[in-house]
Amino acid sequence: MIVTALAWIALAWLGLASPSGTHPLFYFGLIFLGAGAFALLLSGIGALTSSRIAARQPLPNGVRTLLLAMWLCAIVVDIFGCLIVLAVSGGRGNTTPLSTTALVAVFVTAALTVACATVASFTLRRRLPRF
Repeated sequence: MIVTALAWIALAWLGLASPSGTHPLFYFGLIFLGAGAFALLLSGIGALTSSRIAARQPLPNGVRTLLLAMWLCAIVVDIFGCLIVLAVSGGRGNTTPLSTTALVAVFVTAALTVACATVASFTLRRRLPRF
């Protein structure tokens, strides 16, 4: 959940620090990357819920499905976000091109959320019993 908060802070910083002439689609790319961080948050909530329920009763199969779905969701929306940011990075028409720092921050944020979602999904799906 800390990674999600850090990702949202980084994306908010990118949105606020972008020059005034930035293409409007850049912000949609940031929204997609924020959705990837939200998928990571939902995966973490599912993991916390499953760890508390597992001690008392068998887990429903929906928790395993939630972990897989949030992993796939994080991958898809982060790819869309990166593609949108790449499409507007050079500046289209009269818009300002994005700086290298902004592009690196976008790709690091996307890679971090996908990596954490992958680790959470595979680890927890392996640990959770099938019922």
